[in-house]
Amino acid sequence: MRDIENYADRYVVQGFESYKVQYRRRKILEIIKKYQPKKILEIGCGKDPLFKYIEDIPFTIIEPAREFYEEAMSKITFFCKENIVLYHAFFEDIVDKLFPEYDMIICAGLLHEVEHPDHFINNIVKVCNKNTIVHINVPNANSIHRLLGKEMGILKDVHDMSENNIVLQQNSVFDKNSLNKIVMDNGLEVFEDGAIFMKPFSHIQMYKMMQYGILDEVVLDGLYMLGEHIPEFGSEIYVNCKIKVAEK
Repeated sequence: MRDIENYADRYVVQGFESYKVQYRRRKILEIIKKYQPKKILEIGCGKDPLFKYIEDIPFTIIEPAREFYEEAMSKITFFCKENIVLYHAFFEDIVDKLFPEYDMIICAGLLHEVEHPDHFINNIVKVCNKNTIVHINVPNANSIHRLLGKEMGILKDVHDMSENNIVLQQNSVFDKNSLNKIVMDNGLEVFEDGAIFMKPFSHIQMYKMMQYGILDEVVLDGLYMLGEHIPEFGSEIYVNCKIKVAEK
């Protein structure tokens, strides 16, 4: 059982993660722009809910951590958003109160943290209609920095839990094949996948290189675009899915 308040205390967006958050959001906003959903469900908004960056799209947000919930509520007030519905709850505890009315469901940086990802995806399917696009992104076991860690002897296998995985109560380390398999085994069909950012070194190393001017944001933009060319080695991977249609 996850201690969600402890997780919120430990999840501080600082160091290189502050850059990664920007690129993760950039990819999601590109996908939203591409598919033009009229109503979005965001499962777990964390410290930076998407509605801040989007005009006039109704959002339903489910956030279990009180700290993040209260931040989201304050942003709703600050930005005078009247089309946001915000729940302080775990998704599995409220799924039966939701309706399959969403054009897009966003599950960003979450599936690898839940205790039972199969059950979690099954619950997502409950609130899908035939046109709903489900976007899921997770860290990639085959990220270059994890492959490098394995060759250096830090990891025995790229799927091993790192110290940071354990601190943040993460339960799974997915690669492209295992992510595709788990969503397809649980009622979704992948129609698009890709990577978010190319990270050759650890967060600490990347951040130090930013501090010393070895890297700058022009290089980071290049690493983001590089993920489009060799997605199997991206820092994070994503799938866009729809509910599986039964064969006739």
